[in-house]
Amino acid sequence: MRGYKVLIFSLFATGAVNIGPGVAAEAEGDGAKPDYAAIVQATVTGHIRPAYSRMAKASKNLALIMKAACRTDEGVTTPTITKSFMDVASAWVSVQHIRFGPVKDENRYERISFWPDPKNLTSRQMSAVLVKRDATVINAETLAKKSIALQGLTALERLMTMAPAEDREEAVFRCEYAQAITDNLVQISSSVEADWAADKDFPRLLGTPGPENPLYRDHREAALEVMKSLSAGLQFLHERKLVAPLGETLEKARPKRAEFWRSGTTLDALDANFETLMELYTKSGISAYVKSVDEGLDKTLMTSYEQALVTLKGIEKPFVEAATDKALRPKMDYLRFLAEDLQLRSSGNLANTLGLSLGFNALDGD
Repeated sequence: MRGYKVLIFSLFATGAVNIGPGVAAEAEGDGAKPDYAAIVQATVTGHIRPAYSRMAKASKNLALIMKAACRTDEGVTTPTITKSFMDVASAWVSVQHIRFGPVKDENRYERISFWPDPKNLTSRQMSAVLVKRDATVINAETLAKKSIALQGLTALERLMTMAPAEDREEAVFRCEYAQAITDNLVQISSSVEADWAADKDFPRLLGTPGPENPLYRDHREAALEVMKSLSAGLQFLHERKLVAPLGETLEKARPKRAEFWRSGTTLDALDANFETLMELYTKSGISAYVKSVDEGLDKTLMTSYEQALVTLKGIEKPFVEAATDKALRPKMDYLRFLAEDLQLRSSGNLANTLGLSLGFNALDGD
């Protein structure tokens, strides 16, 4: 990404168009076509920047709470820490579908949360670190250079949910490690937030496509990036967060494959998932455009998002219990159906309505 910086000035020297948010379509002949530039601008200002801002704020709050708890020997498993962790996890899930831009630099995406982890690398590497009392993980600067499996929310959740430490020395080490993780999260999330500012390189390139732009030749390509994030986000939600842990039947459920199952925050994360993807659909201006040309499609999509949120509110047990509960299993299966239906409609009818061909996305080949 750094190679494009020298081109920024020349791109803006030609004069950039000031795009107003909220404009869904532009006139073309007797009809209208999507205003791709407006969609991109609205996505950045109304969805991406606020979401990363929330994550940076939540991470800072967690770091402060963790430091205070460790100073008073409360440890890393207090209700206050668990609540603050849930806030950060939900904030992360709200930007998890944004796999392009500054979060790709320096493995930031994976360092925030290394999940899924099918080879159980976090558990294996963390066990070794705790046995050796590896001092390089109790400092945020040195931790940032370690394996991505030892950083971020996945590692922190394991620390928070381990059996109690056998002695004070081990408890102190765990606390210092947890503090380093939270400090590292603050650094990463704050950096990503800063790099999405209007005067930074990537947002400028995204908003000013052209023949000299190394990433986007026109506004349609930039809008395609947005649409791929929506579709891939729904695919990730369906395949990794619902199908994998729920299994085909109740008997085949593997609920411990769910994201954040250890801390009991899976359902909160799922709620944030559906909420943020619906927000992307609406605040980008895509919904407004679709409603103007195919009101039925827009209504179907909005109804599915809303039904998912209502269904989640009706699940009163933790995910690991609900997945194998005969009474609640129909609701879990309905969530899976809604996620799949949203993904198929978004990658099919919705993309076609926008005049976009999605092709491959960030999940293909995983």
